[in-house]
Amino acid sequence: MKEIKHTKPVFEAAFHKDFRDLINYGADAYRGDDAFIVKHKLNKKDISYEHIKFENFRDHVNYLGTAMLKKGYLGKRIAIIGKNRYEWMLGYFAALCGIGICVPLDKGLPYDELESSLARSYADVLIFDKAHLDVVEELKEKKNTKVSEYICMDEIEGYDSINHMMLEGRDALEGGFDEYLTLPIDAEGTTIILFTSGTTSLSKAVQLSQHNITSNVYAMLRTQDFRRGDVNMAFLPYHHTFGSTGQIVMLASGITTTFCDGLKYLQKNIVEYKVSIFVCVPLLIESIYKKIM
Repeated sequence: MKEIKHTKPVFEAAFHKDFRDLINYGADAYRGDDAFIVKHKLNKKDISYEHIKFENFRDHVNYLGTAMLKKGYLGKRIAIIGKNRYEWMLGYFAALCGIGICVPLDKGLPYDELESSLARSYADVLIFDKAHLDVVEELKEKKNTKVSEYICMDEIEGYDSINHMMLEGRDALEGGFDEYLTLPIDAEGTTIILFTSGTTSLSKAVQLSQHNITSNVYAMLRTQDFRRGDVNMAFLPYHHTFGSTGQIVMLASGITTTFCDGLKYLQKNIVEYKVSIFVCVPLLIESIYKKIM
């Protein structure tokens, strides 16, 4: 029998045992680089750009996670629904760095499927964006799920916001409450519950560990030429494994992430941010190619 020779990975990379290890590495290795660029748009003319460094991202996660711990969310299941944005990723990492299990949800789910996903995942907390306010109000009225706490990615009266919680967490950390920073993380246990597209009947819940994700990230870094200083656009939805794992690859490799204003603005945004790396699906590439031709 002919001997099979295995080729070695071609790029050096660090392996991260869990998400906290990964963001701490990024804060140290890429200290002054932009992890995210967030556009703030009040109107067509009043536009500003917020540059969030890798160390800022680590600090923001710790602030939000500290606030979650203070509010008694330890061991809870925290669902997230909304479009790709900085606050989505903050909630994701804050929940996964020792607080509990995260349940990313498709922002396009009809109400009945959303309610079913929350009920079947036994979610306790829901992080949402303002586009889902009506859905949240209906969830609160019907009370068919375990969800008892709601956090908004935006500033909406009557709800805790991500920004307000970060301020509370920062004050607590600076006051000496630093328990969140050393919470144990079970990298081999279930910390993410993802719902697949339901080809038959209801969507299926998939249990993932942080090791499932970080080992995938490590394999990508060893075999693909990701370069520090590249600019990425987070186009694929974060609730999908491809979209969220792709984002984590960017955080692990010193790449800046930007956000698309919408499909019809894709070309404009690619030029606007000087995007040099783009994770997407074949259909979109074919569309771009046809437009160029």
